[in-house]
Amino acid sequence: MSPDVPGTAATHAGRFRPELHGLRGLAIGLVVLYHVWFDRVSGGVDVFLFISSFLLVGTFLRVIDRGGATRPLAYWARTFKRLLPPTAVVSLATLAGVWLILPPQRWMPALTDAAGSLLHVQNWVLIRRGVDYYAADAAGPSPFQHFWSLSIQGQVFLAWPLLIALAVVVARLLRRPVRPVLAVAFAAVLVASFAWSVHSTATQQQIAYFDTFTRLWEFAAGSLLGLLLPWWESRSAARRDRRYRRGRRRARTGAAVAPRVVAGWLGIAGLVSCGLLIDVQGAFPGWIAAWPLAAAALVLIVGTTGHRLSVDHLLATGPAKVLGDISYALYLVHWPLLTLYLAHTGKPRAGLLDGLVLILVSLAIAWLLTSLVDTPIRRWPWAGARARRSGLVAMATLVIGLAPVIGAQQYLLAGQRAAETQAVADNPGARVLETDYEPAPGADPSAAVIPTAALVGEDWVSGEEECSGQLAPRGSETEQLGALCRVVPGASADAPVIVSVGDSRMEQFSASLIELAQREGWTLVTLWKGGCTFAPDAEISPDCDAFSRAAADYLDRVDPDTVALATTTFGHDGAETLTPGMDTTLPTITGRGTTVLAVRALPRFEDDPAGCAAEHGADAASCEVPLPAPLTESRPDAELLSTVGEAAVPVDPVPLVCPNGTCSPVIGKVMVFLDGDHLTGTYAATMQDGVDAQLAAGGFTW
Repeated sequence: MSPDVPGTAATHAGRFRPELHGLRGLAIGLVVLYHVWFDRVSGGVDVFLFISSFLLVGTFLRVIDRGGATRPLAYWARTFKRLLPPTAVVSLATLAGVWLILPPQRWMPALTDAAGSLLHVQNWVLIRRGVDYYAADAAGPSPFQHFWSLSIQGQVFLAWPLLIALAVVVARLLRRPVRPVLAVAFAAVLVASFAWSVHSTATQQQIAYFDTFTRLWEFAAGSLLGLLLPWWESRSAARRDRRYRRGRRRARTGAAVAPRVVAGWLGIAGLVSCGLLIDVQGAFPGWIAAWPLAAAALVLIVGTTGHRLSVDHLLATGPAKVLGDISYALYLVHWPLLTLYLAHTGKPRAGLLDGLVLILVSLAIAWLLTSLVDTPIRRWPWAGARARRSGLVAMATLVIGLAPVIGAQQYLLAGQRAAETQAVADNPGARVLETDYEPAPGADPSAAVIPTAALVGEDWVSGEEECSGQLAPRGSETEQLGALCRVVPGASADAPVIVSVGDSRMEQFSASLIELAQREGWTLVTLWKGGCTFAPDAEISPDCDAFSRAAADYLDRVDPDTVALATTTFGHDGAETLTPGMDTTLPTITGRGTTVLAVRALPRFEDDPAGCAAEHGADAASCEVPLPAPLTESRPDAELLSTVGEAAVPVDPVPLVCPNGTCSPVIGKVMVFLDGDHLTGTYAATMQDGVDAQLAAGGFTW
């Protein structure tokens, strides 16, 4: 992905490879075209990974052949001296675009992405976000998403020199040639990574696509080609010499060249057609990723034919060379330009005309970035003279890039902390709904809403500590609940225990219960799993069913004084129904003498209330929507609750969230909704008095 990293386009055999440079340009051109016009993945990124390892191995083989030391530290210094400056410039420019174009809810995730990109761990940031149910909805792809491949490449640039150095040591200890030892090492990586890639792609493709370990085989394949191709070319040259000496030399433009010309065009056809014929993003990086790699390998194996109709002739032309020169910069700039443009216009994808403009602008900016940043630093004599100077440039660039990112993060957090210092007086939240509410003395009517727009997506609720002792999951419960079970300790070891169990919607509501439990000295245990309603007597999904069964076993063993759970659900179809299996689950729990706090479901919204409030600012009232009709009617669980009597205490948070039948994104200077499905933890905490009043009315005593 990087410009000529890590060396010139030549093999150990010493033959310059102009077609390799053009192939890199063609691959990035396909990436851009497919992203802009087809909203698809081309496989060109895989070719980049393949070529980068091909060149990397060539660099180290030349050093080894001269009898020099591999010096991984020097390689890292010089490589990242070239990679980081363009990355830092594009990252900071992208953050400026995010600040100008995207809503505040996107700022903090973008800052995290920028840091991940500069540190070359963005692929792991994306994996965490993709599998984390609680990650803020990005409402569109991240402008930094394309850095996933650069991050994997950077990680390999760190690991491969160590692997090569280790192979050299082993070869010397065994008194063997280095190349066979390297071949065994790369083959082992290829086999292990390929097997994992196939398995992971089939079972968890969303993770596999960004996983470093599922991509290592592509680097290993390029490395093996870098090892074997010079040997193959040397043998081929020797055979041609023998034929020449025997007087049987064939004309280069004759029958001997024709198959290579055809093979080269077959490689290009395979590369171009890959993204059109298969769902690269949905199928990669399993075995199907061998398609673009094989196509690229075929072009490299064919090499330079000298034929005017050959692929290598096309790839060595001026335009192809220029595209190869700016390929790294083009990859860096095209994606943020595209994503920010689509976010600004609200279009799902670019059309023919605006897409063409985007491509031309990307080419122009890439040329400027290459000319003004990339090339000068690569050719800087002072920095290139010594490895430690290159390392100093790389570290300085990293500091310069990260400093504004960290500073912006701290600025946003400081704004939140400043607002929270006066929250009791200035941000009453649900307390303003109480009939006897009076503003606190000195309250600032112009106080900022909390949580601030930049941090509202992170306002999740959690327990304070991991469960331990008698409250820790045991046996079969551990697999499902071990990482989920959290506790807010009570006033004493023998304090009454209340367990809140359910999905993320129950989690957010429970901020009010946490406040009450702490006030009364109770111990509160949390068993929450995003997307999984507690329904042990129903079939929801294999993952959620396993969670519910484990939670039911836990409740049976711990036998808490009180359990809080959702007895109704509100679906995305706008209907409120009894929680599946609750007709048997509720009697089972209450039959043990446990009191159940039966929590009614809250509404869901198609549009994000927090996003609307951020967009309209002080005019947040324009974001108000009527309470969905089903929630204005009687509860679907009313009859069920009557069958268990006082053992079930009904709790209805709807009037506290949507008072008088109107759902507003802001109440009492507090953001009510984190997104279209969840309360903010801050607002739920302010509901404690209203919830406590309902509990008292239902006969519950702490």
